[in-house]
Amino acid sequence: PMTRRVGEVALSMQFARLQLQRPSVRTDILAAARASDLRGREADDLVRSAMESVGLEWDLQRRGIDQLSGGQMRRVALAGLLASHPQVLVLDEPLAGLDQESRSLLISALEAHRRRGMAVIVISHDTDGLDALCDRRFTLAQGVLA
Repeated sequence: PMTRRVGEVALSMQFARLQLQRPSVRTDILAAARASDLRGREADDLVRSAMESVGLEWDLQRRGIDQLSGGQMRRVALAGLLASHPQVLVLDEPLAGLDQESRSLLISALEAHRRRGMAVIVISHDTDGLDALCDRRFTLAQGVLA
């Protein structure tokens, strides 16, 4: 039953702002990681590790969600999902709005998680640079997946 599999699959939405529901970066990452009850050093370590994994600086942890750029929002949402340690990560347009440096960093971070056993599914029109992450590609054309 799916009720026994909650948390095994994480979904990153195309519009990250819709996914970010807490007032600050820190509280959103903790909530997404299902660790809102953590305090002190444990919480700091989890948030710091999650932020570093997607190239976010520690000083952003106290910033309000609406004070972030679109690319930062996308990375905060992903940081929280990665901190939840899902078995499968589904990404909808994960590179939208990111500059080349952020794109490379994100692809490297996702590739590292994939090498550790996480399945990564990317849904995207923009496939530049994804060959390092995705070893198989399917195309949807006129309703047919090929």
